This record gives sequence, C-alpha cells and structure tokens, in this order.
Amino acid sequence: MLDDDHVIRMARYALGGVGEITDAWVRDFFMPEEMEPAQVYAAGQGLHAADGVSLVPMSAGLDVRKGSDISILLFRRGVIDEALMAANPKLKLIQRIGARPDPIDLKAAAARGIAVSCVPRKTLQYTAEHAILLMLALSKRLLEADEAVRNDRWDRDRVHPENGVAYNYASISHLGGLFNKTVGIIGLGEVGSLAAGMARGFGARVVYANRNRLPVEQEQRLGVECVPLAQLLAESDFVSMHANNLPENKGMVGASTFAQMKKTAFFINTSRGRMVDEDALYTALTTRVIAGAGLDVHYEEPRPLKDRYAKLRNVIMTPHLAGGSRKGVVEEIEIILDNCRAVLVGKPVRYQIA
Repeated sequence: MLDDDHVIRMARYALGGVGEITDAWVRDFFMPEEMEPAQVYAAGQGLHAADGVSLVPMSAGLDVRKGSDISILLFRRGVIDEALMAANPKLKLIQRIGARPDPIDLKAAAARGIAVSCVPRKTLQYTAEHAILLMLALSKRLLEADEAVRNDRWDRDRVHPENGVAYNYASISHLGGLFNKTVGIIGLGEVGSLAAGMARGFGARVVYANRNRLPVEQEQRLGVECVPLAQLLAESDFVSMHANNLPENKGMVGASTFAQMKKTAFFINTSRGRMVDEDALYTALTTRVIAGAGLDVHYEEPRPLKDRYAKLRNVIMTPHLAGGSRKGVVEEIEIILDNCRAVLVGKPVRYQIA
C-alpha cells in the first residue's frame, strides 16, 4: 500500500493490518451509521496473515522503487512508472482505488503482463452529483419554489389558469440552470473531473484552475479549459470547490475570491469546509456580492445550534452527505480485495484497464 487515507486504512483493517486502527476507530468512522468491525474484517477473507499473505503498509518504510517481492500494489495517489515495475519483478496487479489510470504507465504494465485495475468509486461519483444538484437547486430556486407550492403562495389577481395549467404561478424570479452557463472548477482531481463531465452533459462550458495543468489530450477528453484563477472567478456562473484537503489549502477561499466573482454567481463547496473563510462568505452572501451558495461541508461540523447561516435564504446546506452512506467505502474495498484474491489464483479482475 503506497499511501494513507481513510479508504486505505479501512482496507488495511480488512487485511488484518490493524496496528493503530482499532475497532473503536472503525465504529467511529461510520457513526452515526452502525457498522460492526467484523463485517469490515470479513472483506479481507483469504488475504489475512493466516492465509499466508503479507501486508506491507507505506508506514513500514519499504521503498518499492528500490525493489521488493510484492505481488500486488494498492494505491490511490502516486505515479506507477516502468522503473517501479522493473524493480518489482513479482508484481501481478496494480490496483488503483479510483477510475483514472493517468498515473500508471499502461504500456509498461502490458509489456510485463501486469494486470491493471482502476475501480470507480461511487462515493466520488455521488459527491460530483451533489455538486451539480446544488447548482441546479440554487439556479432553479428549488427551496423557494417548494415552499410556495406547500403554502399556496400565489397572486390570485395575476394568475388565470387555462385548462388547469398555470406556468410559474408562484412568480419565482431569476430562474436559471446550467445550459449555456460557465462552471468553474477549482481543483480538477477525480471528483472535479466527474463534475465537469456532468456539467457538460447539461450544456455548460467548463473551465478549471489547478495546481498543475493537465496534459492537453486529457483536457480535450474532458472537454475543459485551463484558465488562471482570476479569469475563472470573473467568468463563472458557478464556482465549485474540489481542491485537495491539504494543510496549505486551509482558508484558501476568502473575501478576495468572492469579490472577483459575478454578482449573479453561485459558490458550491462539496470538498472541505475549512478551505473557506466562512466570515467572508457570510458577508458576501448578506451584501449580495454573490448570488448564493450551496454547502455540503462546513467549517465546523455539525454546524452550531442557531447558526447565522440558517437564516439566509440564498444558501442551501446539507450535512456532509454528498458521498452517500459511508458504508459505500466497504463496498469499494470489497471490490478491490476481490481483485486481489482473483489475481493470486490466476483469475481475471474487475475494472481491468486494457
């Protein structure tokens, strides 16, 4: 295992490499949902130490670039090139947790007969969907429209239904959508790329700003344009946060960010709440520097009782649920570990990249 995050840790637990990963940590990870650690551990059946399989986590200090006798390489982030493969001649499977094969030299793997699998993660797909959901809900005034229908709020003097049809009888103003609009994505990683594809499916133009520009052919495949952040903010009708949760990104979005956005634009955050200065966002929303915001993540979670944001009508908030049930992580590692079992007995793997 080449890197370390909650998905990798859960896989390590399933494989029996518990270490600092306790039963209590597993239960807390899934709370408030109920999940028995034994169910997670069972996902690694046939791959435990008693089965003759050794687990080498990144923390063990093994430098695979200097050579090892590993059979399976499991990772989320990193670069798997020909030199690394050459240093590990017993390698049978390169297993990425995520659908993008970009970090892997596929030609080198094919030449060496190494299977490559890149498992799409439904939790990331759901997160991208949620970003689009918030864009649509804000631009179509979903909450206001729902409230108007539930409370019979419409002007009897100005609405005259014809054959039982009354278009926009609640007179909701400033209705929009994604068609012919510009969606700006800050951080075009896996979730950002998925959101970009979905936005394009609605007929939107997609621009992005990233720490490192993607290869031109990848941009063309995704149908996105790389622009400076200032241009992205100035041109976008929706600005969606998908940057990595790195320490240096804390508070990266603040007053200057919102000042550069259109007054009609919406800010969307399904990434991490602490990347946004919520005082600055509150000011931007209450003074109409921007039109609104959709927030699935928050600076403090859960949000405090009687939070000031709760009174704002131009904000839609959800309780950090964009990725769906956390039990989805178990489903993801079950697929990955099924592949590990398969390759060790010469069977085909799922989501193999040609």
